[in-house]
Amino acid sequence: MSKQNRTLVLRALTDAKFRRQLQSDPVTALGKAKLTQTQQQEVNLVLALVKGIEKQITGVADQLLCVNGGGCRGIA
Repeated sequence: MSKQNRTLVLRALTDAKFRRQLQSDPVTALGKAKLTQTQQQEVNLVLALVKGIEKQITGVADQLLCVNGGGCRGIA
């Protein structure tokens, strides 16, 4: 993954407004006049990575906080 894509992943994870705009209007979010097909594929990759990372974070948080009951191994 390119450094630019890593930067986009980090920003999308930490800036909810940017993430929503990247999903709904990537051209404006990235400050471009138009996206090439390759750039659109990269945006899709970034959004998929962000979704996967958020899923992992949620799973870890649920385990730590014993949200779903069961074998609580966390801090709660």
